[in-house]
Amino acid sequence: MWTINRFPAIWLIPALLPVVLMTLYPVGYALWTSLHEVMILFPGEPFVGLENYRRVVASNYFQDALRNSLVFTALAAPSVVVIGTLIALFLQHGFFGSQVVRSVVLLPWVLPGAISAVLWVWVFHPSFGMLNGVLRSLGLIDAPIHWLTNPDTALTVVAIAHVWTQIPFAVVLMMAALSTINSETLEAASIDCPNPFKRFRYVIVPEIKSMIVVLLVYNALTAFTSYDLVYAMTGGGPGTATTLLSFQIWRESFSMYDFGAGSAVAFIVVVISAVLIVAITRALPSDLFASE
Repeated sequence: MWTINRFPAIWLIPALLPVVLMTLYPVGYALWTSLHEVMILFPGEPFVGLENYRRVVASNYFQDALRNSLVFTALAAPSVVVIGTLIALFLQHGFFGSQVVRSVVLLPWVLPGAISAVLWVWVFHPSFGMLNGVLRSLGLIDAPIHWLTNPDTALTVVAIAHVWTQIPFAVVLMMAALSTINSETLEAASIDCPNPFKRFRYVIVPEIKSMIVVLLVYNALTAFTSYDLVYAMTGGGPGTATTLLSFQIWRESFSMYDFGAGSAVAFIVVVISAVLIVAITRALPSDLFASE
């Protein structure tokens, strides 16, 4: 007789169902749409096979968007992990006002992306931006620098804004990882190894390496699929300097009304994201998640 006791995996259904509905179904539907011609201005959804993918890959924007996405990810993900780790180490030390500083550090995390974009547009504005004002007062520049309209600097500027919004989450997780380290271990390390850099490398890093990897993978995916800051700060410009694949999904779907091509770009992003996860995890030591 069939019973739940014979199939204990059935208890996983309540947990797996949201995953299926919120992840697998959208990905599957995007794959189905990418294989059909779905345009809001024309009725019908004829099957076109890989034609949408061919048009997307052969388009003049795809290579630029792919390169920008990979460069953006390479700039943002490691920066978030490194800066977040350093801030977490600093906040672990008790000092006057540390609770206030911890609250302020979390501020970028709670701000909506559009508001963060407005703040950073003000910082990098050529006429009344704070950065140009500081550089001019220090005598480092004579003329304003057009940070957001210069193809050579626009992508880096957006990456800086993205890093600022993601650092708080990295700080919270890294502080949680640091709090699990045995205090006696740290005390013994401070006695045996007075050099703080060596102590960090040989004592602290082995204890938090799993969290570092999790943050690196998470931030790589977050950066590769970033959209809101790009849309609000530069609109993908100047030209295609800040056009990312995620931004191109919106452009194809809601500007060109070609949902087939937009879904093709979206599924390409899914595939590349999976490749990024595999590449990052395989590049790391095989015993990374092994129990100590």
